[in-house]
Amino acid sequence: MEIIDPQPTSATAANSTPTDAAPRPEEVKPDNFLAWAIISTILCCLPFGIVAIVYASQVDSYWFAGDREGARRAAKRARTWTWVSVGVAVFCWLIYLLLVVALGLFSYSAANLINV
Repeated sequence: MEIIDPQPTSATAANSTPTDAAPRPEEVKPDNFLAWAIISTILCCLPFGIVAIVYASQVDSYWFAGDREGARRAAKRARTWTWVSVGVAVFCWLIYLLLVVALGLFSYSAANLINV
């Protein structure tokens, strides 16, 4: 049984050149979600929306500085915080509506008890 060493030997490493690697396709700049972050800040939840705007504004800076992975991380975090902002707003509106309905029913039933 032959054991294959995954590390290249010095002879093969010296003969390989960077051009031997497969050419990489041109990378596309990730979406920065800035417009969505601004909309979620105005219409949804201000604190989480601001965090989304900060990450969204970092995407272009990282991309044009050559940090492709940093740009992808910032875009992913901007998208995440935008959705967190929307989710918190939806949750708060649902709680608000439930309280309004519950208090409305309670006041209606209390008014009926007084009139009886």
